Amino acid sequence: MAKLSLTKAIEVVGIGSYVEKTIHFRDVNGAPFEGEILIKVLSSDEVAKITDILKLKKDEKYTIEQYRAAMLVQSIFESEDKPFFPDLKSTGLVSDEMKVAMYLAADEVINFTGKYWILTGKQNSTANSSAAESAEELLQKPEET
Repeated sequence: MAKLSLTKAIEVVGIGSYVEKTIHFRDVNGAPFEGEILIKVLSSDEVAKITDILKLKKDEKYTIEQYRAAMLVQSIFESEDKPFFPDLKSTGLVSDEMKVAMYLAADEVINFTGKYWILTGKQNSTANSSAAESAEELLQKPEET
């Protein structure tokens, strides 16, 4: 077992690194299509502040669609120096199916919903039950169109 330090933990978890993922969706003719994207591994602080780019007023609520758009802007990349979406508005230029594929791929890497720990039973025994409930709500919420 390796001695753990903050520097080693950041390195092992991969904060700031990029993971290549293949996403699947349908093209204009309904045929299966797949493409490669890079997902930036975000720290828990970055995930917690993901909606800051929405520039909401104090106590203003955000929708799941706004949250997903903010997450896509901050975590999906074409290359390590080029975000896939340059801004929030650009997330509306692709299909919902593609955005969902990107969101699910990013969640596999970042696990911002916590569902991978919940589904595998590998969460810390001190895991907050409200985090589990929030992840369950995200899993059950129907996709808005």
